[in-house]
Amino acid sequence: MKLSFHGAARGVTGSCYLVESAGKRLLIDCGLYQGGRELSEENVAPFGFDAAAIDFVLLTHAHLDHCGRLPLLAKRGFHGEIITTAASRELAKVVMLDSAHLQEEDARWQSRKLMRQNKDKGELPQPLYTQLDTLNCLDYFGRTAHYNQPMVIAQGITATFLDAGHILGSASIHLQIEDEGEKRSIVFSGDIGNAKRPILRDPTPPPISDVVVMETTYGDRLHKPLEPSIEELYQAIEETFRRGGNVVIPTFALERAQEILFYLRAGVESGQLRHRVCGPFLR
Repeated sequence: MKLSFHGAARGVTGSCYLVESAGKRLLIDCGLYQGGRELSEENVAPFGFDAAAIDFVLLTHAHLDHCGRLPLLAKRGFHGEIITTAASRELAKVVMLDSAHLQEEDARWQSRKLMRQNKDKGELPQPLYTQLDTLNCLDYFGRTAHYNQPMVIAQGITATFLDAGHILGSASIHLQIEDEGEKRSIVFSGDIGNAKRPILRDPTPPPISDVVVMETTYGDRLHKPLEPSIEELYQAIEETFRRGGNVVIPTFALERAQEILFYLRAGVESGQLRHRVCGPFLR
C-alpha cells in the first residue's frame, strides 16, 4: 500500500490523499485550496498524479476544501466513481456550483478590468472550472455510502463510512485493504465535529487501525466550552441593541449558519434575548 499527500499537508486546506493498493488508485477528498493568491496558484498547478488514472474518489464531506477540486479532476480526465453519503452528494452539488459561479464572475471581472486598462495580457483570465464542468462532474457520483455499513469498493478494498458529526453527511472513512496477502487498515478522519451539539449526532469513534490520517486544523489549541460562548453571544447582542446598534454575524461554513439560528431562536424563547432578533427568520 502506498499513501501520498496532495493537499492539506503542512496546511489546513485542499484536502487530497492518494491511496494506491490492490491495483487501484483511490483519492480521499479532492478539496480546493482557500486563501490568498499563493494558494490560488496551488489550485491551478498539476495535482501531482494523473487524474485519468484515478479509479475512485471517497468524499468525506461537502465543505469546499474537501470537494472543491472535483470538477477540475473531471475536467483533467477523471472517469472513475465518486462515492459518498447521500447528504454529502446533495450538498456538494450546491457548494461546487456556487464555487464555479464565483470563479466565472471573478474571471469576467478580471477580464473587464484588463480591457478597461487597455493592457495586452495575452489570453484573458479563465475560471478554474465552470458550472458546466461541475454538472459534468456530477455524472461520476455513483454508489451511496451508508454509515457503519462496509462497502466493497473493489476487490481487496472495503470502506466503511462513520458519522463524523461535522456537517450533514460528514464521515470518517475506515479502509480495509488486502494486497498480495497482506492486510492493512487505515482511517481518514475527515473533519470531526464536537460532541453534544444540538443539531448533529456525536461523532462515531473509528476502530483501531494500522494508520490514522487525522485533520488537525485546531490541533494546537483547546476550544472554549460551549455554554460560556453562547452566553457571550447573547450578551454582545443585548448590549448592541441597548446602544441602538445592529448585529451582523458573518458565517462562512454550512453548519455555522444553522447552529447560530438555532441558538438565536433558543435565546428568544428562553427570554435571554429580550429584544427583537431577526424576526422573519426565527418564526
